[in-house]
Amino acid sequence: MGTPMTIPTDWAALWRELASHDIQASDAGAAQMVERWRGVARRLDGGGKQDPDPLLDHVVSRLTPEMTVLDVGAGIGRWALPIARRVRRVTAVEPLPGMRQVLVERAAAQGIANLDVIDSPWLTAQVRPHDAVVAAHATYTTTDLVGFVRKMEACTRRSCYLVLRVPAHDGILGDLSERINRRWHDSPNFIVGYNLLLSVGFHPNVLMEPAAVRHWTDPTLDAALARAKRHLHLDDDRHDGAIREVLDRRLVLADGIYRWPDGMRSALIWWDTV
Repeated sequence: MGTPMTIPTDWAALWRELASHDIQASDAGAAQMVERWRGVARRLDGGGKQDPDPLLDHVVSRLTPEMTVLDVGAGIGRWALPIARRVRRVTAVEPLPGMRQVLVERAAAQGIANLDVIDSPWLTAQVRPHDAVVAAHATYTTTDLVGFVRKMEACTRRSCYLVLRVPAHDGILGDLSERINRRWHDSPNFIVGYNLLLSVGFHPNVLMEPAAVRHWTDPTLDAALARAKRHLHLDDDRHDGAIREVLDRRLVLADGIYRWPDGMRSALIWWDTV
């Protein structure tokens, strides 16, 4: 017998499918995201502990005071504001009004005046070239990742930086997605995005966050079930029994808190254009 033929993964089609179902793509999902990030901004600006960000530190280390930077999907300014303290000027592209409001308020409170804000989606934004372009977790709702990245490259004179989340290889969400959706990937992520870029001729560098992953936690199994259904885009109870069985078996209960093997880890994809 011959060796079975392996069908190559269509990374562009997979990204499109995952991005079209991302929770942030809906109005309700976008509103939830804005509220969550308002809370993050209050914690950061209220003296809360800010986690180290080696990916941001790497980007900042490659910037110089005379440079200009374009931040795509700037959100509340998690990257735009620290970068603005390093360079001559930052242009932040942010289409969500709630995010823009928080960004502008935070910049004013911190005395940052070298920041311009554009209220437009990236693919239709009219921007001039900058020395560097960054996009940290800003691509998950675009179905055209290649177009998004090619516009980044067209708008930079020196370097591009793209940050994507990295799914846990042994995560519960991958397990559940494979059972329910017949695919391991539950959302757009680094694995799909990086392979897609390779397939169209990009050969970028990668910097992975250290192995100390920040794991998700939930106070109850019901809260964990709600988290799983949110990520899997499920709005009925057809799969609740199967999800509970996996959660009950795989979550670790310690000090009254359920800890997931899944967590928050990111990778920086970057390349120079000169």
